[in-house]
Amino acid sequence: MRAAVYFKHGKPEEVLQTVEVEELERPGRDEVLIRVLLRPVHHGDLLGVAGRYQPGSVVPEGGVRVGFEGYGIVEQAGDGADLKPGRRVAFFPGRGAWSEKALVSAEYVTEIPDDVSDEAAAQLHVNPLTAALLLRAVEASGAKPGRDTVVLTAAGSAVARLTIGLLLDRGFDVVGVVRREAGVNELNVVFPDLPVVSTDKPGWQEKVIAAADGHPIAVVLDPVGGETASAAAGLLTQGGSLVSYGDLSGQPISVPALYFSTRDIRISGVTIGRWSNLPAEVRKADLALALELASTKPELFTVEKTFNFADVGQAAALVEKPGRTGTVLLASR
Repeated sequence: MRAAVYFKHGKPEEVLQTVEVEELERPGRDEVLIRVLLRPVHHGDLLGVAGRYQPGSVVPEGGVRVGFEGYGIVEQAGDGADLKPGRRVAFFPGRGAWSEKALVSAEYVTEIPDDVSDEAAAQLHVNPLTAALLLRAVEASGAKPGRDTVVLTAAGSAVARLTIGLLLDRGFDVVGVVRREAGVNELNVVFPDLPVVSTDKPGWQEKVIAAADGHPIAVVLDPVGGETASAAAGLLTQGGSLVSYGDLSGQPISVPALYFSTRDIRISGVTIGRWSNLPAEVRKADLALALELASTKPELFTVEKTFNFADVGQAAALVEKPGRTGTVLLASR
């Protein structure tokens, strides 16, 4: 069987390889063997390949298999796993998802209804579940629909689009921030009435304040970091919250110390890496929400490009480029 592997940290497009590896064993109790057909390539996956999570760590001699999310067909189910061979399923977390087969705990496998496409199923977990985490973070901040504005940076991303949809459905006022003017029109195709501001021209912060139309900016949701997050934090009202969920810029967030003492600004973060530790009833509700989104709002599960499994380096390079509006997939049908 083939798997995407890296043997040293570095630029993902340079160090990722598709190689032959040993076949997986039969599934144990409560495990499922899945023939993986599609896998999303997330920026978070590439941070691990680049060694950003644990700088200075050493890659094992046999390399590291990549990926935690995928879509495919059940081949075998171990004792206790109530999933029949031939069923369409998506999974997360499952180690080595960028392989032709994956062994996954049945607890983290989701059966896919007939009205959900293969492409949406491949994106069922990480992006929608991150959106669910962000929605909870907004609600926990004390922000109220109809009173407060929520600002999202990198608003054209897949996660941001899903989150915008959830926030609008719940009555929140939302302003999107993108890094180029073309992104404004692209996002307004999906959300025609959404105020969207581009950072590629001076004075964008004032435009965000104007778009809030007098409502206090209570929350900023940011996966960028660096200058964008630092500037956006300055827009927050008294007691506002900056919620970080990524590091696209690779640069630190820098804010004046007085933001904390005199304005009570709060900075927190969410990560999909902790989702599997949530209570079972919370995870069940999140998955129900993800399936509802995939079924009723397929336009939020767009695909930028699907690459052959052997072209993992090219897929990684596209993910690293700015201006994407959809998810990059790896296919081995």
